[in-house]
Amino acid sequence: MNELKILVVPTTDWIGHPVPNRLNFIFDRLAKKHRVDVCHFKMFEDKKRATECNLIEMGCDSDDGIDTYYLRNFRRYSERIRDKSGGYDVIVSSNIIPSFTASIQDVPVIVDYLDHFPQSASSYYDRPMDKMAELTADILTSVNIRRADGIITPTESFKNHLENKTDCDIEVVPNGLDMDKITPTDPTKVFDEYDMTRPVLGYVGSLEDWIDLEDIIKMLPTVKKRYPGATLLIIGPDLHTDHSDFLKDLSKHVGVEDDVIFTGRVDYEELSPYISAMDVGLNPRKDKKMNNLTMGSKVLTYLACGVPVLSSNMPVAEKRFKGEGVHCYSNREDFLGKLAICLTEKVHPGVVKKYDWNIISKKYEDALYKFLKKYKKIRR
Repeated sequence: MNELKILVVPTTDWIGHPVPNRLNFIFDRLAKKHRVDVCHFKMFEDKKRATECNLIEMGCDSDDGIDTYYLRNFRRYSERIRDKSGGYDVIVSSNIIPSFTASIQDVPVIVDYLDHFPQSASSYYDRPMDKMAELTADILTSVNIRRADGIITPTESFKNHLENKTDCDIEVVPNGLDMDKITPTDPTKVFDEYDMTRPVLGYVGSLEDWIDLEDIIKMLPTVKKRYPGATLLIIGPDLHTDHSDFLKDLSKHVGVEDDVIFTGRVDYEELSPYISAMDVGLNPRKDKKMNNLTMGSKVLTYLACGVPVLSSNMPVAEKRFKGEGVHCYSNREDFLGKLAICLTEKVHPGVVKKYDWNIISKKYEDALYKFLKKYKKIRR
């Protein structure tokens, strides 16, 4: 197969965002075989990750809030995408407004629908602007997927959701994990650093409003009545909000501040001992379509370290790993019942071996070739 020239329009800052997403893992692997250029939206000034891809500077200001960033910089990145797009075999896009710009170029465009974009976009706005943002994002997303030459999405649920919105082909390529970096690891240093006691209920990921850690914190006093040593370990950064401050204040209000540990950002390469310290990996997500249709990579990272998963509103994960360490709860009573099961369960890390990013990236590459083959046939 020939080398491809690929332009990626990512969801956010490619090297500055503290939590890498599927596109980072996939295209850093594909860049070893293909030429992969990435639109670089500067949004985070903290620690930068290394990448195998070539960064194309978009000339965007980095000091704007996420709610206005893409609107204010529209002219700059639109000109860059227009000027650069002519030399590519394909554009892979996963960003609402820049995707609109990419879709009008004379290059096949594949949309990676990795999230339910309208709800995801609205989460950065306060009421009543959130509803307006969701409506606007829904309109733009509808245009983008109708114009797309193909769609890649991580679950069958997302595929079913999209099928009545577009005539283009949709390929399912699931999320994955780096099994060379996420593996069962001695957690002694984590216990020593934070003076934790078991059982440890852990969460790893971004701290944002769509994650329902509030309910977990409110349930912690009840959990501690059954398991006196219980600790809640929260690993992850704020992104564009101060949600961690809200959670810390809530912990004090509930009276469990001494039982809740906030580590802040931990780099992906250093996560294994933190996850291995957990007795249960939590995936508490609010009842939104963006949560119900997908399966986040954190589920895989928990399982890869041998940690059972307790999740809300993620039927995709429970179905995919039924009987293999994933349990979903629907209310507080159900949470306590499933927690008891998780605390006695053993998980074999090999259950996620087929989700290694090396395997997933090959499936992604195959999907791109499939779309481009059909695109050329249509163009003739």
